[in-house]
Amino acid sequence: MKELDKKLLKEIIENEAEDLINEWINLFDDEEKEDEYRYYEDFLGFFEECIEANLDPNSPEAEALVHFLMKVVELKGEDRFFNFKDSVYTCYLKFPIFKKLKEKNHFEYEIVSDLTKFFEAITSKIIINIIEANKELQESTIQELEERDAPISHVWRNTIMVSIVGTLDSHRMLKILDKVLNHLEKRDVENVIVDIGSIYDINSEVARQLIKLNNAIHYMGANAYLSGITPAIAKSLTHLDIKLGDIKTFSTTYKAMESIVGKI
Repeated sequence: MKELDKKLLKEIIENEAEDLINEWINLFDDEEKEDEYRYYEDFLGFFEECIEANLDPNSPEAEALVHFLMKVVELKGEDRFFNFKDSVYTCYLKFPIFKKLKEKNHFEYEIVSDLTKFFEAITSKIIINIIEANKELQESTIQELEERDAPISHVWRNTIMVSIVGTLDSHRMLKILDKVLNHLEKRDVENVIVDIGSIYDINSEVARQLIKLNNAIHYMGANAYLSGITPAIAKSLTHLDIKLGDIKTFSTTYKAMESIVGKI
């Protein structure tokens, strides 16, 4: 960036900030003007430092501006920020400056080009940051859901309970199997109570998956107990003529525990 352009921009911000801010808030309704006055005033402070850094979008000064604008995104909301007057909020930030350059007869290609490239780079950085933040949030949510999926709890010495809620298919059973088997490998567990009282629908596919889980638990040298057999589940199993093989079934976790304790 030319030194003359840098000097001109700094003079505009230092000496005519109020005009720039007033030009900016004219873009907004009355109820928004007070907040936007503060936003643009803060923006000018960050932007002046970016000018000093030659409008380098990779400078620490530019990163500070991006961080500030990310806060504005949070306050305004992504939809409002990226759909501002048929464009992006950051694209409009330069327009009061452009108007002032025209007034001073300095609306020239090089300085306008430098400003446009800078704001496009800043906008791109904000978009990338938001995409990465949303991806991290999504991955965090998935991880949290997986941790909550079929939670395992110790209910007695050498005894754990895994609670299955919702629907059960082969994909989900693989995750539950891995979780249970990993638990059996790392801990001294002799008994596994599998509670299915909150499964949404009992069908032949669910029965097959439960048999797989039962067999896997046995292969690891532990005993499996199926609890939560409600009257509705019992009726479904009978109506569909579904066989659960040698799986020990109980109406409640308490009764499953009674069976386990009775063996001691």
